[in-house]
Amino acid sequence: MKSFLRWLRRPLERARQAPVRRALEQQLSEHFKDTVQLVSAQTKGGYDEIYYAKRGQQRFAVVRVNSPHKQQNDPIGPLDPGVPLGAQERLEREWDAYQKLAPHQLSPQPIWRGDNAIACSWIDWERASRVLIQNRAQFWPLMEQIIPAIRAMHDADVIHLDLNLGNMLVAPNGKEIAIIDFEFGPVDWVSIPQQRAYDYLRIVDNCIKKRRGGKLLLKEPERLVRLLNENVDQATREASMAFSLEKLHLLAEQKSLLSLLRRVFPNL
Repeated sequence: MKSFLRWLRRPLERARQAPVRRALEQQLSEHFKDTVQLVSAQTKGGYDEIYYAKRGQQRFAVVRVNSPHKQQNDPIGPLDPGVPLGAQERLEREWDAYQKLAPHQLSPQPIWRGDNAIACSWIDWERASRVLIQNRAQFWPLMEQIIPAIRAMHDADVIHLDLNLGNMLVAPNGKEIAIIDFEFGPVDWVSIPQQRAYDYLRIVDNCIKKRRGGKLLLKEPERLVRLLNENVDQATREASMAFSLEKLHLLAEQKSLLSLLRRVFPNL
């Protein structure tokens, strides 16, 4: 029902945002010295309006635009380590993340910044969630790319806090990962090691879903533990993570998997 209501109000949200879209098209056209058209992305969630930027028939960028008309209401609990940021803070966090990750080929390139919008390069890759829906046999090869990519993201001084397979793009060869959609920031009481551990545990929780390859994960959980042991740094291992199970409901139900994960995160 929630998704249906969101689908119903999307045309109204886009219509109300149309004057901002037209102004941005002019700004981008002047900046890139070519006619730029913005086309709404078919996304239902998120806190900003997302557009594809086109020159002629070719997409070349994704534009994130603050929108007072975009309605989103994620329930935030007292033990959630990450919370949705304010409008300008979201743009700042995503721009900063891409500046740090793009040199390592872990994100799109940040290419333009305005008062209420940013643009990054268009990467024509599938989301990891979509890849697994189409072919769950790719689960373990994909995890062997995703877990090291999380470690590389952390080494670049970036933490996500809302990491799921929908926020990861996969190259056609399956050997490269780009991480997107940095909309959350940490609460005051959560430490850096706790935030990093939460990124790993959040992706595990997401992978338990059947559509994400959950049966394969639960059939061979030792493979996941091996991957984590190879990538998680010592400070992250030692983080106190009991609070995380209040949010990670699927993981909390998997007692045998939790037991194995405590080899990596003994304070889980």
